[in-house]
Amino acid sequence: MSIKICFALLFLICAIECITGRATLPVGQSNFKYVISTVAVPWKDAFVLCKQSGMELVSITSAEEQNAVADALSAYPTKQGFSNGYWTSGTRFNGNSFVWFTSGKPLVYTRFADKQPDNAGNNENCIEFFMYCENSYKWNDRDCSQKAGYICQERSD
Repeated sequence: MSIKICFALLFLICAIECITGRATLPVGQSNFKYVISTVAVPWKDAFVLCKQSGMELVSITSAEEQNAVADALSAYPTKQGFSNGYWTSGTRFNGNSFVWFTSGKPLVYTRFADKQPDNAGNNENCIEFFMYCENSYKWNDRDCSQKAGYICQERSD
């Protein structure tokens, strides 16, 4: 393969990464690698896109994982001005309590913003991770059909 073709392919790969708004971040305070996408999609599409990448939509089961995801987002260069939040795998089960969809386990650790979850409109069944104030991330329940970025995770051990 000639050098010109290699550079053309490299440019194409870089361009695709820029267009999709994805960033792969190294393992921090958890055992996971995170892929962050600012491409806004409904929750079910985020779930499928993570699966197609061989990953899972993020589940945050401890303060350590909350901090690791927050650190990953803080390191992500395009976070400024992105206000859509990021889908997690958290979903309301049978209209009542939330579970992590990827494992089916109930939420033990939570980091909901004040007065959340509120199930506004009786239709907020998915959990988003969003910047509550400068470098402080919290959770919110949101209508699953609305569009948000998403965070995929992959175990790195």
